[in-house]
Amino acid sequence: MAIAVIADIPSKEAYETVTERMFGSKRPAENPAGNIIHTAGEGPNGFRVVDVWESQEAFDNFMNEKVMPAMEEAGMDMPQGPQPEIIDLIHVIVNEEARV
Repeated sequence: MAIAVIADIPSKEAYETVTERMFGSKRPAENPAGNIIHTAGEGPNGFRVVDVWESQEAFDNFMNEKVMPAMEEAGMDMPQGPQPEIIDLIHVIVNEEARV
């Protein structure tokens, strides 16, 4: 089942640092395996990521194989605040022509 993941990150700089460690760029050219939609921007408590993943397993694999090692390499600890909000989805419609 597809899931939405809503996560708050302390800052845009933290987001860009981890992204660059994972993909070699502050803006990856393609989605990682299992990711359907990735969005990021200013949020109410810093920087916010809103993603849609094919499954909880795909998200967990990405966290364990990409995010955690990149954070460790950058000398960052996992935030002690609220964990990402996970929402089970029943519909996901993607406009393949819409790109920002």
